Amino acid sequence: MLNNKLSTKSAELILEAALEKGIKVKIISRRLNLMKLTNNGKSVFIKGTSMPVNAQPSCFIANNKFLTKLILRSEKISVPKSWLVRTPKEAKRQVLKKNLFPCVLKPAKGAHGNKVFAKIESFEEFCELLPLIFTRKGKKDVLIEEFIDGKDYRFLVVGNKVSAVMERVPACVIGNGKLTIRQLISQFNKQPMVGKKYEKPMCKIKLNGEVKRTLKKQGRKLTYVPWNGERVGLRQNANISTGGIGKDATNEVNKDLKDLAVRAAEAIGMSITGVDILYDALSDRAYVVELNDCPGIDIHHYPVIGKPRDVASDVIDLLFREGIG
Repeated sequence: MLNNKLSTKSAELILEAALEKGIKVKIISRRLNLMKLTNNGKSVFIKGTSMPVNAQPSCFIANNKFLTKLILRSEKISVPKSWLVRTPKEAKRQVLKKNLFPCVLKPAKGAHGNKVFAKIESFEEFCELLPLIFTRKGKKDVLIEEFIDGKDYRFLVVGNKVSAVMERVPACVIGNGKLTIRQLISQFNKQPMVGKKYEKPMCKIKLNGEVKRTLKKQGRKLTYVPWNGERVGLRQNANISTGGIGKDATNEVNKDLKDLAVRAAEAIGMSITGVDILYDALSDRAYVVELNDCPGIDIHHYPVIGKPRDVASDVIDLLFREGIG
């Protein structure tokens, strides 16, 4: 019997879905999640959720947030306003010239919410964060982006349809009137479904500078004891990989938002992708933030709230379109 253990839960779900459909699976590397799937004489190599149906140029575009926005904007798809800077000096000049507060500071390339600083509200705060993103000498592509205050959604597009939608809520803790914020974070991190990045559906909340920055905005410290039922936000961005909570919203979002996600995927040429959309209910406007060429699918199989979605099966069906078995 094949050992299904791989280094990420998403890869394991793909493997299990393939086996359930009678597809032959050969694991090339467990550490790299590299597999060869064979059915009816057709073989495909996959690496985790990196799929051969996504062309290399499309993946290149998706991995550059600024380039992605340029192409989406050219296709009349709404995206947050953004400015590309390459040095701290240029970043300071641009943010003052345009008066961009509140804003978001993020690498032009990267994933999983790494070094993404959202809702920066002052020039002083902006300058404090610059050394955290410009960590090396020389130029680096960094985006200054307008801050959109709205619901954060991840749309998983498979083929020409949306397989699942996840509303992502930024990492937080709920007080019980007894434990400190530090203790509540520790309690959250010990839950069975919480682990290190990618090994389980939920990720541990790290006690880093972003958590302390978010607490400071609320006048809170790690030693504060929240009252019973008090919600204390820990991060501004809602990525699951930084401790965000996933709520299935597949049946809640309207057709227009789903169509927008599919349009964005088609504009970049992606057949399997995670499309991140911010929706501002007050203005009834939606903005495509970015696309992901290796989307985590485990969040849809194991939402913290709501109905699980078997998206791995949809992925396998797309890979072998002519039929299984």
